[in-house]
Amino acid sequence: MYSQAATDPMTGTLFDDRYLIDRLIARGGMGNIYKAHDTKRGHIVAVKMLRSEFDDDAVVLKRFLREAHAVQNLHHPNICQLYDIGCTRDKIHYFTMEFLEGDPLDKVLREKRMLQPEIALKYIMDIAAALCDAHNHNIIHRDLKPANIFIVHDADGKETAKLLDFGVAKLQEEMSDPGQKLTNAGSTLGTPFYMAPEQIQGFEVDGRADVYSLGIILWECLFGAPPFLGKNIIEIFSAAVHQKLPKLTRAYRASRKWRSIYAVLDKALKKEPKNRYDSMQSFLRALEQVHQAIVPGQSNHDATQTSSLSLLAIIHTISPLKLILVGSIAILTIGAIVSTICLMIPSHVEIPQTRYGIYKFFSDVPAEIRIDDEYLGTTPYRGELYNVPPFKVTFRSEDDKTYTFDVDNYPEDVAGFAVSFSKSRAVRPMVFAETTPEGADIYVNDHLYPLKTPCQIAVPTSGQTRLTFKLKDYLNENILVLPNNGELKIHTNLYPRETQP
Repeated sequence: MYSQAATDPMTGTLFDDRYLIDRLIARGGMGNIYKAHDTKRGHIVAVKMLRSEFDDDAVVLKRFLREAHAVQNLHHPNICQLYDIGCTRDKIHYFTMEFLEGDPLDKVLREKRMLQPEIALKYIMDIAAALCDAHNHNIIHRDLKPANIFIVHDADGKETAKLLDFGVAKLQEEMSDPGQKLTNAGSTLGTPFYMAPEQIQGFEVDGRADVYSLGIILWECLFGAPPFLGKNIIEIFSAAVHQKLPKLTRAYRASRKWRSIYAVLDKALKKEPKNRYDSMQSFLRALEQVHQAIVPGQSNHDATQTSSLSLLAIIHTISPLKLILVGSIAILTIGAIVSTICLMIPSHVEIPQTRYGIYKFFSDVPAEIRIDDEYLGTTPYRGELYNVPPFKVTFRSEDDKTYTFDVDNYPEDVAGFAVSFSKSRAVRPMVFAETTPEGADIYVNDHLYPLKTPCQIAVPTSGQTRLTFKLKDYLNENILVLPNNGELKIHTNLYPRETQP
């Protein structure tokens, strides 16, 4: 059921005279989860035990038991089923659940970064259906995130998404009763990236907060990162409350599929609950309509396909004999022109290397930059270099960490380099890309990214990643990024073509 964890003293013991513990499989916020054999029923289960350090914490115990009781009455194929609730003679509180084979969604996203729309929509529809059942029982989840969604693989290879962890769930009747609140901050419990603005601000929440959180997860599945990030919880909360959603690139806006998906996301992620889907059922219906309209195997770039198909249509209207004649004449003409040019250029002429390159340098902490060991400046830095490639660019931080890039050719327009020195703070490497002016297309290793600047980008976990920024009437910028499993912000002022330095 979750990722495997280290060996635990419980391994191999008979817990509560019934459950033979196989191994520790996860550590949650309140308890440990074990794979075990139920000797009474004869099947494999997951056992979640409240950790001993919370034995005397009445608030944590109440939350732990609330999760069990919240799920106990839910019987939906997309919710991890609960079997039994118990307490041992040693006062260890626990409950047992369905044991799942597969991977949590956060692991899937770490490995794949972005999912095909058809797959992402299927996962989110599964979870939306589960939440419809929960909401019908007056249960609001309040802590939706990829780690709480499990992708189960059956024997036929079919995938199903299941919802886990109702530890922060709340009965709607409890929300209207101040005496039922566990703490003053109880209504703001959740995971920062996925919390609705009203939850962040401590207001009462209803099912529309789950709509928002599930919309954020769908966004992350499609684009590789949540839409609102920050270096700390204050920045994350501020972005979620105030920032606008990033926009699709022109190429993606040309696709009916992506326009439909974006329209659903835009409504689900409205800042004001009254402007979102009024219920999870309404959100699910919208997702189903988009999913049904998507043709399997259709490219993300409909506009590009149309151009290619139009060209083929024109070619097919020309007779084969005319094609052969036109092709032959074109080849002879080009050959004559090339021969003439070659005769006009003396073989001994040398073209002087008087070019310069425009370079930019970024890092998450101040770092000095050296070109072939010659000091250039401190990040952030931009300038024109007359160094003739090949040469080396070295970043050196204050604690003497160094990273090196090799430059083998002159940049076509603008070249850049970006390094994250800080220790890993993210589930996976992230780059916040911002340009002045806004609205630049982004290519990640030559593949068009769906969103325009400013936006968050999930990048590969190892090696260098090339980000290319393109905006009409401005120079292209190619920036090599070394994220080192951290988070990095790149803010670059694009150069107008007619006024390049």
